[in-house]
Amino acid sequence: MKTDRTPVGDHMPMVPAKSKKMPASVPSTPSKLPAPAPVVAAPAIHVLERWLDSNSTAIGKHPLHLMTELPGMRAGVLGELRDLVRSHYVSPEITAKRLAELGSPKTAQLLREHVPTTKTARSGDLGEVLATEIAEQTLKFTVPIRRLRWKDGRNMALRGDDIVGIRDTKGKLEFLKGESKSRAALTPGVLEEAASALDRDRGRPSRHAVLFVAERLRELGDDALAVRLESAVLESFSGRRVEHFLLALTGSNPNNLLIAHLTAAANKKRTRHAGGVRIADHGAFIDLLFGGL
Repeated sequence: MKTDRTPVGDHMPMVPAKSKKMPASVPSTPSKLPAPAPVVAAPAIHVLERWLDSNSTAIGKHPLHLMTELPGMRAGVLGELRDLVRSHYVSPEITAKRLAELGSPKTAQLLREHVPTTKTARSGDLGEVLATEIAEQTLKFTVPIRRLRWKDGRNMALRGDDIVGIRDTKGKLEFLKGESKSRAALTPGVLEEAASALDRDRGRPSRHAVLFVAERLRELGDDALAVRLESAVLESFSGRRVEHFLLALTGSNPNNLLIAHLTAAANKKRTRHAGGVRIADHGAFIDLLFGGL
């Protein structure tokens, strides 16, 4: 029986063993560090907060806000206070355009055409400026129009409500009706005069005053807010909450008079905010402030 033999030297071809391919090493990506959080600048502190010490209490349901100058702060904020007052007469946007087109001296000259020259007018205007700013900063209403920009003459007082403020609460528009008084010495009669103005029109804002604001808003392109104000007028403010604000700027201590005033208003339906800003040298301060405008 034949046996098949493979001749010596005729080896079977060797099939090389398949080597296992090691997975290609993936270059390691350095882990990314989280991006640093953007630096958010702290909101600027309003000049009134740096100038005035404020103490808020309540007389029954009526809030009382008493403010006095912080010692040694006047000189440091006087320039900002003047800028604030200027912005109530001429908008910062118009001032910027005038500076670019006319230069600083002529821009200042035009501003002075708006600034009152009599002590009475200056005192009244400053009371309205402070009432507007306190309504926004302390009472948290928005006063959408700076009324002093629409004065008929620089020494003439504007008629109507001194302050028309608004606040949106859960989609409902609320109103603030405000009156300001500025006197070297405060008297009960001055407060009664302001209270009578607040109680006028059944305690609601004057229709004319609100329409004045709405029309200025339309001129400025804010039709959405204007139509809400116009709707409130058409509906006689039905369903809209209205609060009152009485501000007294004075050289005397207003504390006792304002407490007595709010105590007498205990049965008033509407919340009445009373504010007293005491500047001991009332007349001299007004001269200093307006003299640098």
